[in-house]
Amino acid sequence: MSNSITAAPSVLSAGVLSALKNKLPVLSGISSIFSARPGSTGMSIVVPLIGTSTATAFGSGGYLTQDDATVTQATVSLTQYKISSRFTPSNLKDYGADFFVNNFVQTASIGLAQKVMDVINAQVTNANYSVSTVSGADLSYAELIAVQKTLDDAKAPSPRYAVLNSAYIAGLRSDTTIVGNNVLGASIIRDGDLGVIAGARIYQFANLAANSESLAGWVAGPDAIAFASALPDSMDIPGFEVSNATDADTGLGVQVLVGMEQSGFLNVTATLMFGAAVGRATSLVRLKTA
Repeated sequence: MSNSITAAPSVLSAGVLSALKNKLPVLSGISSIFSARPGSTGMSIVVPLIGTSTATAFGSGGYLTQDDATVTQATVSLTQYKISSRFTPSNLKDYGADFFVNNFVQTASIGLAQKVMDVINAQVTNANYSVSTVSGADLSYAELIAVQKTLDDAKAPSPRYAVLNSAYIAGLRSDTTIVGNNVLGASIIRDGDLGVIAGARIYQFANLAANSESLAGWVAGPDAIAFASALPDSMDIPGFEVSNATDADTGLGVQVLVGMEQSGFLNVTATLMFGAAVGRATSLVRLKTA
């Protein structure tokens, strides 16, 4: 790690992106795209969705014939979010640059990851996804199987995933059908990681919002939600350096600005410009407590 924050904008952007990616594994199961075109808040990006179609005999309509009504793309509007920290020269002298670099990387990644999940969470409403099931106070393996059957009938593609609140995660961890399994159960007891259950990769979101609809989680295919990210136009601020880092796997692009304010404070800012939108509505089942 560099011994000077002012000399390390590239270290900071790479560090924030790496930590952010680790906190958002759910993005690997969502239709996502990173745009190489710089933009600003309000920029729209078309995200191709993973869908399912039925093969048919090649006929007179040729390649122009649409075989079914599967949604193939969604338009995502981006918003720019930021996390900023300010340090004094005495702060750097007392604690050292490495402390502040590591502190900022974790602080920025936690805050930005929370915002990403909040935006995705906000899409999951009855108005956007009408199919739901009431699982009560906790979720069982049998109920997860039933939800998968609903998605099977809707021809939702795989791989599928589930985002659950803490209570539902606890319910699955204590389900005897799961923990009683000689292989899977031992891993859950040791690590607490549920992994893939009934064909769905399980992710926990402790701050999952109920959206005033008793929402406790959802199970979905990769085409249910669209996510997009782009780098903002580099701001020309005298005395500030800008560094960008991108990750094609998740569709994330992080920009970090480092510079000295006129007040004498060192300002370090991480920005993430992204958005989410509804994809194929029938590829997601909402899990409700009531």
